[in-house]
Amino acid sequence: MRRRCGLTKLSGKCFRAHFAGCDGNEPAFHLKTGEQADLEVVAPLVRHEREDPRQSYGWKVIAAVRDPQSATELKELKTEKLVQIDTSDEASITAAADLLKSQPIDLLINNAGIGGGGGIDKTTKAEMMKQFEVNAVGPFLMTRAFLPNLKLAVTKNGSATVGQVSSRMGSIADNGSGGMYGYRAPKTALNMVNSSLAADLKDEKIIALALHPG
Repeated sequence: MRRRCGLTKLSGKCFRAHFAGCDGNEPAFHLKTGEQADLEVVAPLVRHEREDPRQSYGWKVIAAVRDPQSATELKELKTEKLVQIDTSDEASITAAADLLKSQPIDLLINNAGIGGGGGIDKTTKAEMMKQFEVNAVGPFLMTRAFLPNLKLAVTKNGSATVGQVSSRMGSIADNGSGGMYGYRAPKTALNMVNSSLAADLKDEKIIALALHPG
């Protein structure tokens, strides 16, 4: 695990080592959002890759996608639950939180996002607003909605973690190439949201991380 541009950089085995350490206790619950809930991250948590690909890491994964019916690969992984969430729709988030209201969640990963983004001449207001809605506001709404679940995990296991999948491209100091307005600005906003969450939730024993994938 490395720190870069104020972000925690996690990739592949490093990600799994940080979040998937089994200690013999009761399996922890992990809620992951995103289209197909990012199979590259979900699959290793469901399956143990070192010895037996069918052996569990010890996580019970709750995957959240916009359309559960079309999430065929996730169904094949046999996650603990597959729930419907559209992070641009607050009612969808609230409904899912209500469905899972009694479930402790040890690790919440807000991965849903919109990529892309043009230059100064091609970026539209509609595109930027949509990316702010999904890439910055959505993770905030998710964290707030599932805060009771994270607190249940703290009561049960002593701590909980929220991971916001941000990007190095959200770093102001690291921006030397410009462009990508619709992507950069919301990721910068997400980094600030996470910074505030880290401060606000520290005393609750909930860790908030901004993650740079890659």
